[in-house]
Amino acid sequence: MSKQEHDAAAAQYRSAISTFDKPWYQSSLDLLKKHGLKGLKCLDLCSGNCEFSEMMRDQLQMDVTCAEYIPLQLERAEKLGFDVLPVNLDDDAGKVDNVAAGFRGQFDLVVNLAAIEHVFNADNLLRFVHTVLKPDGYLLVNTPNISFLGYRLYSLLSGNRPFGDGHHVRFWDFRFLRTNLFLNGFAVRDDYRRFYTPPTDVLTRALRNRKFIAGLIVRLFYTCWILQKMPVFGKGWFTDELTVLCQKEDVPPIGFELPTVRRTLEQLKKEGAESNAVARLKEVRKRGWLDEHLYLAALVDGL
Repeated sequence: MSKQEHDAAAAQYRSAISTFDKPWYQSSLDLLKKHGLKGLKCLDLCSGNCEFSEMMRDQLQMDVTCAEYIPLQLERAEKLGFDVLPVNLDDDAGKVDNVAAGFRGQFDLVVNLAAIEHVFNADNLLRFVHTVLKPDGYLLVNTPNISFLGYRLYSLLSGNRPFGDGHHVRFWDFRFLRTNLFLNGFAVRDDYRRFYTPPTDVLTRALRNRKFIAGLIVRLFYTCWILQKMPVFGKGWFTDELTVLCQKEDVPPIGFELPTVRRTLEQLKKEGAESNAVARLKEVRKRGWLDEHLYLAALVDGL
């Protein structure tokens, strides 16, 4: 089964169970309200069933366009009265860039909720966002925090497989997300990580459907409401969702994947404009954000 076939099957299944009470919807809505982001021209990138699109339109008076690539979801968006933008973010980089160019600088805000973990090429996604945003525009991105203690416990009990394996294709903690954002031209403005949901489903799966034992262990996770406030490890280990508001900077996206970075540097060198990108890469290296990414670190060390 190809990824497109998998995503189409998932869209068909989810079309019958559309819900508005997902915890990341509330955290994202709270974050937008906190910063007074209302009445803007917004792109809901990977909009799915359009639940959050409806929430932004009805509660924040946003002018929302829905971006998807599964026909069923695009049809749903149109039926709900939204403009649509068809795009497959895992397509060839040139094709994705061509789609983005047709909407260059058109949006004040891009929202990407519980989706970046389903995209193989995060550079495509973030470069697309950087292109379609207006100067100083905002990106709100949300994804599960793979560093969460509940997911660590699942992995320990499941042969070191990450939670979501086979469904999620990328796994994010705050450090990895921040690095990818920075190298693609975004500055984090609000790190809104929170603990929202005790991992009942996670541990029930890890314990092979032993619901009673899972229920007992899950009770311990209510302490995460307090533990998430601890310095150093609190937000890393005891929050289950990454919800981050960032802002577009006036720099070219470099990318994080090694082939993308090489290609970008070669293009910028031809244009005589590589100095800013090189400085940005060296800044990331200096901060230690590439210490576990050996090939990219070696490339930067050689600049």
